[in-house]
Amino acid sequence: MKRIALMSDIHGNYKALEAFLKYIESNPVDGIICLGDYVTDAPYPQRLMSLLYTMKEQYPCYLLRGNREEYLLENLGNCKGWKPSSANGILLYTLQQLTEKDLNFFASLPTERILQLEGGPELYICHGTPGRVRGNVDTEPDLREKALCGLPCRYLLGGHSHHQELYEYGEKTYINPGSLGLAIDGVGRRAQFAILTLSCGNCRAELLSVSYDVEAFLRDYGESGVDRLGMTLNKAVKKTLVTGINYFYLCIQAMEAEAAKAGKTSISEMPEECWQKLEERFGL
Repeated sequence: MKRIALMSDIHGNYKALEAFLKYIESNPVDGIICLGDYVTDAPYPQRLMSLLYTMKEQYPCYLLRGNREEYLLENLGNCKGWKPSSANGILLYTLQQLTEKDLNFFASLPTERILQLEGGPELYICHGTPGRVRGNVDTEPDLREKALCGLPCRYLLGGHSHHQELYEYGEKTYINPGSLGLAIDGVGRRAQFAILTLSCGNCRAELLSVSYDVEAFLRDYGESGVDRLGMTLNKAVKKTLVTGINYFYLCIQAMEAEAAKAGKTSISEMPEECWQKLEERFGL
């Protein structure tokens, strides 16, 4: 029998990762699976990376690349022209803070794979859904069922939606550990993950969460200077952290609608005045 910790979507929240590592220190595991989205949307990404590298030294780790890492790798040298703005300022900040070692590490990670550990079944692990790193089972009707129908094994482990979930469909099971760093649970101030028990060719999942020092993490936004670059979406992330309601996604969705009305192809083309109206609309 093996106990494996499963997490996803840290989004730079090193305080949440500290709390997770403290939990597994007291509740030992045989390894850690992480489904990607390690950075962006947070201050001091090097603190997160330092914890991540130490974790890899201390535990057998099975790590994937998420869409946030892909954004960074696609914009090496800032070829997409990110700038201090509500649309992409937080991404620019993260890109500026990461080292060549960090970016090479992300580039070395797969986006999905089949993983089989001793005594356990085959696990299909991915960030979103098989073949789609940005596949979101919460926003696309029937995507969860379609993914399971085409699955070559019994268990699908996915993240990206930031919602904890255990879902059985026929003889197959979907397991989402939620988000370690930006949980969407309607409560807030919690870091979500799961513990898998692998034995006799089966996988049993327990969905868990732990509290962490949210107030200290929120102070980091002002002290680090990232608020001057990220503007409205930084405020949306911070409100999400304390409420568990996805104000980040609500802002993106609303601005995409405004951009379409204005005939723009991207939210990055929208002026800051429009973002400020969203701050008022969502009480940021």
